[in-house]
Amino acid sequence: MTVDMGKKQNYKNLIMNVIAFVVQFVISFYISPIIVSNVGASAYGFIGVANDFVSYAAIVATVFNSVASRFIANAFYKKDYDRANNYFNSLIIANIIIASVLGLAGVILVPNLNKVLTIPVNLLFDVKLTFALVFVAYIVSLVTLVFTTSTFVTNRTDIQGIRNIIQYIIRFALVIIFLNFVSIRIYWVAAASTIATIIVAIMNIRLTKRLTPELKIDIKLAKKEHAFELASAGCWMALTSISTILLRGLDLTVANLMIGDYEMGLLSIARTMPNNVTGIINTIAPIFTPVFIAFYVKENILGLVDNLKKSINTMALILFVPISGFIVFSYDFYSLWQKSLTEAELSIVTALSIFTVVQAYFDATTATMAQISVVTNKLKLPVFISFACGIVSIVTEVQLLIFTNMGLYAIVLSTTIVMIIRYIVFNSIYAARCLKQPKGTFFRASIKTWISIPILIGFMVVVRIFLPIDTWIDLIVDAVICGVIGYAFMIAFCGRGELNVLLHKFKN
Repeated sequence: MTVDMGKKQNYKNLIMNVIAFVVQFVISFYISPIIVSNVGASAYGFIGVANDFVSYAAIVATVFNSVASRFIANAFYKKDYDRANNYFNSLIIANIIIASVLGLAGVILVPNLNKVLTIPVNLLFDVKLTFALVFVAYIVSLVTLVFTTSTFVTNRTDIQGIRNIIQYIIRFALVIIFLNFVSIRIYWVAAASTIATIIVAIMNIRLTKRLTPELKIDIKLAKKEHAFELASAGCWMALTSISTILLRGLDLTVANLMIGDYEMGLLSIARTMPNNVTGIINTIAPIFTPVFIAFYVKENILGLVDNLKKSINTMALILFVPISGFIVFSYDFYSLWQKSLTEAELSIVTALSIFTVVQAYFDATTATMAQISVVTNKLKLPVFISFACGIVSIVTEVQLLIFTNMGLYAIVLSTTIVMIIRYIVFNSIYAARCLKQPKGTFFRASIKTWISIPILIGFMVVVRIFLPIDTWIDLIVDAVICGVIGYAFMIAFCGRGELNVLLHKFKN
């Protein structure tokens, strides 16, 4: 096995995973207005709740899977293939056991779902079937998750990006067929996802055999001590997952139980775009991790620090322009996208989206820093900080819902404020601490990119004033103008060197 750690491979990884994200975005862009206009906002909200519930049930899986790739990669880079196979097969057995428990939980939960959530009678069957299909899709994904490790180990996450693109295209094609030629029901969205997951899972098994032939499926190689080693490191990441649920995953459930299913639906629409932004951040940030690990294993800390600083500029260069564009043009976008919503509903959805997406600026520039705790296996403090943030956020939003009339705004504002503080104060300082660098090493690199935010937004507001939007064509024209000038500004501001390398690789 050979591992390509060059810049060319890193950019290939980045590009393919961004394309995968774009395809996924197109799917949600297509599905949402159809469901909302034909079945209602409440029905659309239950798709998100179903995925949230599976994430609650799957916390135990995080214990093993969150750090397994790093353990296997470390063994590979040291050419200790026996140990890599011990981790690999131990993870297979652990995932099968967890999937069985998760399946049992689904069997108990789905028939009694109306006792847990507020579900309109006319949607009861649709929601239960949707939940059942989402559970099936996750179980298949969990059992075969170990077979995505090979792309991480060999720094070929571009191939995994291609697999994701294939999965999304299959899902999109099935959604079009089901919703246009069968019936408009939310469970068809879940059914399409389940079928696509099964197909790509089979492809990932074959991919592992090709990329990492050193990895063999042999349950005799599964060892308790290696499973416990994964669990002892991964338990901290499991606590991080709980923290994430407290910060983001409970919003729809809290809205359903404390406000209503209609309001939950509006919140689900509002968080679609911010979730896509978070999704692309979570897609791009780990792409740098294999390189970080390689530098760390070789004890080349200066090289790691230099690459981490470049990743901060790269994240800002890619994401600040679209985030700013969404903030400025969000009302126009929603009015064209969700035509069945009233002006009052559009205003609520727009405000909720803007309040939520603002934190993405700070998430983007500190997301690669957060990977350093995994690289150095110094996970305890970030976990406790995340858990504390989650507790503060959920307590604050519940109290605001009880004692004020803020409604949905209480849910999004409490999370946004807590997360921005965490990103700014903690992530950069802790990454520097893990690498034994001065506290301000990465903060200075981040703050330079944040200075560009008001400049970008101010320019785009001027464009919006002078070029009003009434149609999709108007929105596209404004977006192109803002995109071209915005990226030109960002390249000059913080990323000219990175762009030259990227263009050179494209040319090659």
